[in-house]
Amino acid sequence: MAFEGLKLVATPKQDASDPASKRRQRLVMQIDHQLYMAEPENQGRKFRGRWWTIDMGGKPTLAIKYGKIPLELAKGKHAIACSDMAGVVDALQKAREAAVDGTFDSQLASVSEQVRARFKKGR
Repeated sequence: MAFEGLKLVATPKQDASDPASKRRQRLVMQIDHQLYMAEPENQGRKFRGRWWTIDMGGKPTLAIKYGKIPLELAKGKHAIACSDMAGVVDALQKAREAAVDGTFDSQLASVSEQVRARFKKGR
């Protein structure tokens, strides 16, 4: 048999997930994608949808986004100034931890409502 040596169990019933956890999971997946793009071996490649820009001095500025909308990280602050690409990776890892902890949940809910309202206007 192909499954010899493996412990087989019944499939656990999945709970209905709430919208907040779905939004949180989507943000975590987006941050993971940004982390992939920021890895040193991928720095020569061109990616679309990067969350960071490089200024004239060569220093990156990172905005954490949900969809195309940057999240407010502090009152009136929507971006993180980094010294180099290692700083971008560090900031993305901290943002991922904050997203997993639910720090952005209220902002994600309001952004989601804004996007949903734009779709309703077109009808």
